[in-house]
Parts: sequence; C-alpha cells; structure tokens
Amino acid sequence: MDLRKLLKPRTVAIVGASEKAGFGGDTTRNYLKFSGNLDHLYLVNPGREEIFGHKAYHSLSEIEGDVDLVILCTPQKTILSLLREAAGKNCGGAVVFASGYSETGAEGKELQRELVREADRLGIAVMGPNCAGFANFIDGIFAFAFLVEERDRSGNIGMISQSGQIVLGGLDSPNMGFSHVISSGNSCNVKVEDYLDFLVEDEDTKVVAAYIEGVSKPEKLVETFRKAAIKKKPVVVLKTGRSGKAQELAKSHTGSLSGADKVLRAVFKRYGVIEARDLEELCGLAAAFSWLEELPKGERCVFMNVSGGEAGVMADLTDEFGIRLAEYHPETKAYLQTLVPDYGSVNNPFDMTAGIGYNTPVMVRAMEAISKDDHVDAICIAYTITPEIWDDTISHMVEAVSIARENPDMKPVFWIPFIEHTRHQASADILQKAGVPLLPSGRYGCRILKQVLDFANFEYQDTEAAVPERTHGPSQGLSEYESLNYLKAHGVAIPPQAVAATADEAVKAAGNLGYPLSVKIHSADIQHKSDVGGVKLNIRDEAELRLAFETVMDNCRKNAPDAKLEGVLLKPMLKAGVEMIIGVNNDKDFGPMIMVGMGGVFVELFKDVQLAPAPLTREQTKKMLESLNSYPLLNGYRGNPVCDKEALADMLVSISEMAAKGKDSIKELDINPVFVTEEGVAIADALLVQYMD
Repeated sequence: MDLRKLLKPRTVAIVGASEKAGFGGDTTRNYLKFSGNLDHLYLVNPGREEIFGHKAYHSLSEIEGDVDLVILCTPQKTILSLLREAAGKNCGGAVVFASGYSETGAEGKELQRELVREADRLGIAVMGPNCAGFANFIDGIFAFAFLVEERDRSGNIGMISQSGQIVLGGLDSPNMGFSHVISSGNSCNVKVEDYLDFLVEDEDTKVVAAYIEGVSKPEKLVETFRKAAIKKKPVVVLKTGRSGKAQELAKSHTGSLSGADKVLRAVFKRYGVIEARDLEELCGLAAAFSWLEELPKGERCVFMNVSGGEAGVMADLTDEFGIRLAEYHPETKAYLQTLVPDYGSVNNPFDMTAGIGYNTPVMVRAMEAISKDDHVDAICIAYTITPEIWDDTISHMVEAVSIARENPDMKPVFWIPFIEHTRHQASADILQKAGVPLLPSGRYGCRILKQVLDFANFEYQDTEAAVPERTHGPSQGLSEYESLNYLKAHGVAIPPQAVAATADEAVKAAGNLGYPLSVKIHSADIQHKSDVGGVKLNIRDEAELRLAFETVMDNCRKNAPDAKLEGVLLKPMLKAGVEMIIGVNNDKDFGPMIMVGMGGVFVELFKDVQLAPAPLTREQTKKMLESLNSYPLLNGYRGNPVCDKEALADMLVSISEMAAKGKDSIKELDINPVFVTEEGVAIADALLVQYMD
C-alpha cells in the first residue's frame, strides 16, 4: 500500500477539530503551532464556524477539492462512516486515535477486523487505531495528539513505535532531531514493518529508531532489514516480549537453545540491526548515528581524559565492553610526550591532564597528531559536561574539539561524560554542529560507542532469506537411520551404517562395517535411546555383538513398551575428537535457524552456541565458530591437534542450504555429537523432525 498520502500528504483535514482539551483540541493546537503549511489544512466540526480563528467546515463533503489525509479525532462509532465520506474526497490516508478495538477483547478484535476490511476496500492506509499519530518534520505535517513543548525538533532520525508514550519520550529528548515520528498503535492495515520500510527508503532519514512489541509480517521485516544493510543505513530496535515464554519450544537441544529472543537477535545480527536494551539506549544510539558525520573506518579508539583516575575508569570500561584501544606509532607517542606535563601519561587511555584540557591550541595539536596515526580509527573525549557551569576546562575542550573537527581529515570524535547531568546546552550545540556525538555517561556511553563501532565495521553478505511460506501443523520424528540417510541425500557426509532386524543380520552387517561397533535401537518412536538402555558401544567381536543385540532389544521392550522396535542400527565407532552440536530449528516467523556450539554432554551445561538464519556463507560460518567460547578447543588448545575447521564449516554450509530448501518441510534437526578431529568431521547421532503436511 502506498503510504505517501498518509505520511506526506498535500492536503489535510482534522475531523473533530476543537478548542477544547482532548484529541481534537490538542491535535489542532499542535498542527497550528508546528506545521509549516496551513494553506491546505481543513478543520472539520459540524458545530463550529471558526476554530482558533480559522474557518471550520461542517463535514468533509463540504470541502472543495481532494483531501489526502484525514485525522479522525472522533469516537470509535463514527470512524467507518467518516472513512467512507473521506474516500469520496480521494483520501488515501487516515489517522485514527479512537480506542475500543483489538486492545479491548473479542468484540474489539471484530471491530478492528471490520475496520481493516473497510479501509482495504476503500484503499485508505490507516494509522492506528488507538495511536498517537505522527509528525513529518520535513514537510511540516504535525498530526500528533499529545502536547509537547514548543521547540525545533527537525533532524534526520525516523522513529516508529507501537506505543505513543515511547514516541513522546523521544520527542522530549533534547539530543534528538527527527525526519518523522510515527505512533502506529494497533497497526490496522498498515503494519510496523510497512512504516520501517518507508523510513529505510526515505532519503531524509539517516537513522531509523524503532520500538517493536510484535512482528506480523516477518518476510517484509527481513526484506526491510536487507535493504537497510545494503544501504548501510543504521536501524536501531528496542524489542519487548522477546522471551521464549510465548513460543512453544521444541524438546530437542536445538529447540531449547534457540528460543524467540535468540532467533530475533540472530536475525538482527545477520542484517547489522543494532539492538537497544531500553529507551535510554534507543535514544542514545539514534542520536549518536544522527550527529555523526561519517562512520569510523575501523574499531581502534584513543580515549582522552583530564585525570589519571578517569583514565583508569575508562580502561576498565573499555575492557568490559570490548572496545579496542589503539596502539600509537612510536612517533605519535613521542610527540604527545612533548605536549603533556611530566605528571601526565601518554598511554591509552590518555591522561592529558588539565595542562592540555585548559589549553585549546595544544589540545587541537594533540587531537591532530592522534588522528594522523594510521593505528587510530576514532577519538573519544571522556569528561563530564556539567549542567549550568561552563568552566574553563569544558569551554577549552569543547572549543578544541570544534576546531579540530574543522580539519577535513580529522577522524570521527565522540564524547562520553563520566557522570550524568542535564547537559550544558551550548556545549551540546557546539558538539552537534561539529558532528561529535555527545553520548550518555559511563557504561551507557561505552556500550553505545561499541555498538556504533560494530555497525561501522559490519560487512553485509547478501543471501536470500528462507522465511516459511505457510503455517504448518503436526510433525513427526525420523529414526536415526532415516535422519542420517536424509542428510546423505542432501550432500552431507555420514559414517557407514546398517540396520539389522535379527542378531544374524547384525553379524552379517558387521562383516562389512568392521569392529569395533556401536549398537543402537532402531525405532522412530525412541528419540532418547540412552534413557531406555538402547545403546551399546565398543562392540569388539561377534559374541559381544549378539549379546548387545539381545540386551538392547530387551531393554527397550521393557522400558519403552509402546515403541515399535525395528531392530538395531550398527555403525563403526568413530574417532574421538572435539564434540560439537549442529542443529536446525525452524522458527515460525523467520524460518530455519542454524545452531552450532559445544556438544556432547556439555551442550545444556555451558549453552555455548551461536545461532544464525539459513542459509550461511563460508565467511558467516567462520565468524560463528570464532564467536564460540569453546573455539580454542578447535584451534589446538594446550598442544592438542588443530581440528579441521574447514570441514566443519563445509558441513555447516551444506546443512544450512538443506535447511533453507526445506523451510516448509523441516521442523528440527539435532546432530549431537559431531566429532571434529584433525582429519575431518563425523556425525555420531542425528534426529530429524519433519512436518507431516
């Protein structure tokens, strides 16, 4: 649906316009106060001839010409008839403030479905119902129902929220300037994903900030994230309801380790979406990207502090958040030593002392020397800007930063206060004009800086998303033998195997497979074979094999009396190695997720896994493996052989491609353990669950 008449209208009518407090009066006050073009605004109220000195129309039909957008400040029972009347004016967008829809229960849900049907029939894009409206600061459209203080809020942040109060919080932030703010409310026939797509495509929007409560169009969301990644446009998301409580988890290891929260984070990571943990972080990240004129070309930072104590605090924080401290060239360090007093330190973090902080020209020279060092990618000034007092240190440092930033070769500069204060606005304005983000204090600031650096160095690898195309019903698990054969048919190497219904058949198969062998129950009804005594290992000869066959069968008859037993599965014993787990969990919204991590008996204990959407490239598999805490085990830990990581990566790629093709047939895959040695990889056990429809 085209959103231009909704979000970029040429003509606007406020229906229910008023001078009284409430949606009608407050929206009218806002529009008259903040909107730049009143020539194409129509105020509609059947009982008024004039509102705030402007002509009032008794109905939409009374207006001459077309109306692109109607802002409906009227009760729920009037909305459908007003939409029909608006359609007669070629209306393409409507803001509906009224509540009493899906947020109120079964009756309200049906009223909203009726609203959607009628809006779709009329071709009107509806914002809301139960929303706070929007503001388009580029074109001067202020269709927002909550009163805010009068000041300039124009900028390049596009903010979308399903909560009007969250939007109001953003509008109240002194560091944020907007291209658009959108409160989507119940998201009638225009969803959050549609607004996100509009903002990603919008040339006036530099960074997108989104508060999301739920996802209704996952395929559209993924495609929008993909567009943003290709454009290198930052998208910052605060997502609530991320816990797995609302989502039925599978019974396998893979399912229990890849709940809803982890899936969403894996999707974010794939497309470079930045996750905020709360509203403070959402606004801080959006403001940082908004103020920043260019992204750092790397992740190595120099921190400039006025005292050794502050330098020590910053050293701990950078270590905690994984911010990489730059190592100066010797010439840079020698030059800085000539600028700093004897009691200072030119290490990084840099204790430049008040001797430099009070001296604008010297600080400029220090910043220029640091910026010229090709071991440095960004500079961060760490000092608190107090609310009212603009002391000599602050004034000199802010002035120095502003002058240094006039040099076109100056690398990106950030500012992190140590203590949170109401900011000295003149200082903030100078820094913003210089393209220097004024971050929140301490831990917030360091986390935001790290996220900016990570985004700056993110390289998107374009792959086709494997979002399911339909909703699925019941599923069934395959036996280990069937699961392994499925993998083999899709290009994944498996060890030799055979099934035997009798002890004699087992002995005959062993002649081809060779000893020692593993003996496992062959039954699709038994997924956890060890729990019922269905596994025997290291079988060395015929006598042990016959005994193992009978023991396994007897144990399963006794411990799993309802299971259909088809004999045993025989496989040669595999060479021990590093035990890994590889899994697939098909998320109902975002499709197959590939999991890899420490396997065997440690999988649930350490939960050391990485998750990513299928399919995977070789580079993506490499990054997944390197992100594991257990990665040193693959790399020859404490003198052990270096494992064949290339073979493991090949297997991950093959399984991810299989999962992407099977996005509407595979529900789960659990391969545990996978033995990784210097000679390659070998699958010891596998369980595949398929949809039955």
